[in-house]
Amino acid sequence: MDVSRALDFLSQLKCNNNRDWFAAHKDTYLQINKEINEFADKMILNISQFDELGPISAKDCTYRIYRDIRFSADKSPFKTHIGVYICKGGKNSELAGYYIHFEPGECMVAGGVWCPSKENLEYIRRTIFNDPQQYINILEQKDFKHNFHLMDDRLKTAPKGYPNDFEHIDLIRYKSFVPFKNFSDEDFCADDLEDNITRHLKMIKPYNAFLNDIIE
Repeated sequence: MDVSRALDFLSQLKCNNNRDWFAAHKDTYLQINKEINEFADKMILNISQFDELGPISAKDCTYRIYRDIRFSADKSPFKTHIGVYICKGGKNSELAGYYIHFEPGECMVAGGVWCPSKENLEYIRRTIFNDPQQYINILEQKDFKHNFHLMDDRLKTAPKGYPNDFEHIDLIRYKSFVPFKNFSDEDFCADDLEDNITRHLKMIKPYNAFLNDIIE
């Protein structure tokens, strides 16, 4: 995959987010989209070596570049990033999965669940509350702790139904449970990108397994 070309295209699109510019560069986008789908299929095979994904393909894990602007104040027609979300059941599943994000200056890999349903959020919080050490042990694993941070999407106070003086209240104030790691554009353009991403996503496996045991 020519990541450098993809990032350059996205950078130009950010400065020219209109239908005329996109139409003039549609052939470039179609080639990038083809390569993204090939990349997604390769990553599905790689992740399947350490996690059960079931019968999914690239089309289940990639997103349209066209934005839904019906209810948005921002009428820009196109997304200026490319995301791949690999998960059992595909990108619309409620399960924890593996995310790869292509965006100039904002490339990253991530896992977990973003904005889980109210029911699943309560299940996750209650499990951590009842047995915090199990969750802490995962967070403290050497490779995970060294490489990943949790997305800072938290309530300012304790969730309803939980005591403020709970020793690990910070762990259950999260509204999303998403470990992530940022990469430089140069890292994402390197020849070993697939191996590097696979190695980092494998570190997320215990975290995802913890969440999916709760959700499933």
